[in-house]
Amino acid sequence: MTISLLFVTIPISFLLLFTSCAPVATPAPTVVSATPQSVAAVAPISNIPPLTSQDAAWQQIVEAAKKEGKLTIYSGNFTGDIGIALSRDFKERYGIQVDIISGRGTEFIQRLQTEKRMGSILADVEDTSGTNAKIMKQQGLTKSIAQELPVLREKDVWAADIYGLDPQDKHAIAFNFSTYSPFVNNNLVKVGEEPKVWKDLLDPKWKSKMMAINPTSSAGLINTFIPLMREKVIDEQYLKSLYSQDMQFTVSAPDEAARLSRGERPLSVADINISFAKFVAEGAPIRAIEMNDGMVMSPLPIVAFDGGPHPNAGKVFINWLLSPEGQTVWNKANGAPGVRKDVPNFLPKGAQTNPKRPIMQTNEDADEAGKLFQQQWLNKLWGR
Repeated sequence: MTISLLFVTIPISFLLLFTSCAPVATPAPTVVSATPQSVAAVAPISNIPPLTSQDAAWQQIVEAAKKEGKLTIYSGNFTGDIGIALSRDFKERYGIQVDIISGRGTEFIQRLQTEKRMGSILADVEDTSGTNAKIMKQQGLTKSIAQELPVLREKDVWAADIYGLDPQDKHAIAFNFSTYSPFVNNNLVKVGEEPKVWKDLLDPKWKSKMMAINPTSSAGLINTFIPLMREKVIDEQYLKSLYSQDMQFTVSAPDEAARLSRGERPLSVADINISFAKFVAEGAPIRAIEMNDGMVMSPLPIVAFDGGPHPNAGKVFINWLLSPEGQTVWNKANGAPGVRKDVPNFLPKGAQTNPKRPIMQTNEDADEAGKLFQQQWLNKLWGR
C-alpha cells in the first residue's frame, strides 16, 4: 500500500498559521446579534455561589461592564444558532449587547495587527485555535485575566486542564474539549471485546480489521499519536507495527463513520468524537471506546485582547462562558461537551467518553505535527 504525502487538512483548533505584519484588506464583517428565533433559551442556573466580601472587586467589574453595555467578539465558532444562543442568553443575564464578527483565524490576526498599528483594537475577545492564541500572545495582542475571574476559583469541576495551552501566563483559557476516540461497530465488537489500551491494536486479531482517515489528507491520526508519544504511551516502533496491521484508509470523518456503520471493518482507530456523533444520533450501530492508558483531548481556547473597547464586558463574558450556565448554553447549542464535569453533555451517549487519563494536546504538539509532516514523517515511520 503506497500513500503519497499531500496537503494536510488539520482541524481548526490546531491549524498552523503564519501571517505578515503588512496591512491587508479584510472582508466586510458578518455580525450576529441576539434574536428570539432558532434556538430555545437555556434557563439560568441558580446554584452559583453568592458573592462574598472578597468579590467586591469583581462586582465593580460587573457594574462597569453593564455601563459599557456592549461586547464585540471575533469568532470562528460562535456562528449561526450557536452565536444566537450565546449572545441572547448573555444579554438576558447582564443586559450587555453582543456583536459577533465571524471569520477565520488568519483574517483576525491580520486585522488585529492593523488595528494595533492604528492604536485602536476593535474587539474584546476571540474564540480561536491554540496556535492562533500563541501567535497573538507573542505579538502582544492578548492579556491574562485569569486572576480576576471568580469562576476559576472553583475546584474539581474541570474535565481537564483548562490552562494547558498557556500554563504559565494563562492568556488562553479552554472553554471546550474534544476527544480523539476510537469507535467500533456494535454488531462486530461486543461490549468487553473492544481494545482497552493502545497496544491492544497490535494484537493479530485486529489485523485487516481497522480503518483510519488517510493521514496524508487529515491530521486525525497524527494529532492523536504525537501527544501519546510525548507521554510515552506509544513510540515510533509502535507506529511501524500498527501500519503492518493493514489498515484501510478513508477520505474523511463522514466517510469513515459511514463505512464503520455499514460494518466494512469493525474498528476506527481515532478521530474527534463529535465527528461521529451525527451518525450515532441517527441510530448507526457504532460507539466510542476508551483507552485506559490515555485519551487525547483537544482544547478550544478563548482570549481577551489587550486594549479592547469593552474590557470589563470581555471579562464578564469569559467568566459567564466558563460558568455552569454559560457552559450549558454552549454545550446545548454546540451539541457537544464543554470543559465542566457538572453540566450536561449533549453528545449522544454512544459518542461520549470519560477519559481515565486525559492527555491535553498542546501548541508544541501542533508545531511538532507540522514539522513531522513537512519531513514526510509518515513515510519514515511507515516504510514508504
